[in-house]
Amino acid sequence: MPQDIIIDKSQAGQSPRTFLKKKLDLSFFTLQKLIKEKRIALNGKKINSEILLKEGDCLRIFVPVSFREKKEEKEQEAKDLKMKTLFENEDFLALNKNSGVVVQGAQDNEESLSYHLAFLKQTAKQKMQERYFHVHRLDKETSGVLIIAKNSIALRELNALFREGEVVKKYVCLCVGRFEKKEGTIELRLERTEEGSRQKVRVSQQHGKKTRSAYKVLKEYEYEHENFSLVEVRLFSGFTHQIRVHMAHLRHPIVGDSMYGKHFINEQFKKDDKGRELLTRQFLHAKSISFPYKGKEYTIEADLSEDLKKTLNQVKEKKTSFTKR
Repeated sequence: MPQDIIIDKSQAGQSPRTFLKKKLDLSFFTLQKLIKEKRIALNGKKINSEILLKEGDCLRIFVPVSFREKKEEKEQEAKDLKMKTLFENEDFLALNKNSGVVVQGAQDNEESLSYHLAFLKQTAKQKMQERYFHVHRLDKETSGVLIIAKNSIALRELNALFREGEVVKKYVCLCVGRFEKKEGTIELRLERTEEGSRQKVRVSQQHGKKTRSAYKVLKEYEYEHENFSLVEVRLFSGFTHQIRVHMAHLRHPIVGDSMYGKHFINEQFKKDDKGRELLTRQFLHAKSISFPYKGKEYTIEADLSEDLKKTLNQVKEKKTSFTKR
């Protein structure tokens, strides 16, 4: 039996894909597969990537019964993933996401964010009927600030802020090499690769989505006779693996990045000088997020995780002649 979702006022203004990824908690590729198989339609027609949902629109979803039953079973489970809540009010909260936690889809993964959100809702002092929703995404192995809406109205309002460019997101990453230009802007067209490719995203000269990042070198280091740079990156657009692909394009890939980085460098960082586990994922951390909401300005920051702190303690900081601004 098909499932019909009638879009209400609080859900309007989102793209169908964004809405459905959160509503169904699906990965991008699973959602694309359902659309390609014509299991999802908008007002009886194929979904257009450019359209935004309006109040009264009807999304019809033909999802296999086995899929729905599995999802309903998983939604009832809750698990404390030991993530620190950095801030919370009646509309949203901010988590310091751990590396390894899957933000979207993969509910059969024991480290799925959905488990922790169910736990937070169960243990909340003020009980609410609605589910908690992640407002944006972080890669599985990326740590740092993640914003969670506590109701559908807050989700719509926060989504609008992201869509209109009113959110300032800053990351920090450890990159291979020394940057000739200590500050700069990267503008590239990015597109997804075919499913099954080693790299999920590639640079496109003519096609793809326009993306933009600004970077600033904070410190420089030396380790195992190689140079490294600690870099702050601000995103002006949002695309899967954007920072990772941008840094790799500059020939300064992120340390520990198994998809776009340098294998021999990554191997050097897996163990410290005493043979203990050091860095087993990319050195990428969402350090802060700032945005206006209901007349107030919010800036939320997340400390580096322990593995990233230990990595910086392992490398030797170099005295630099450039001036930080």
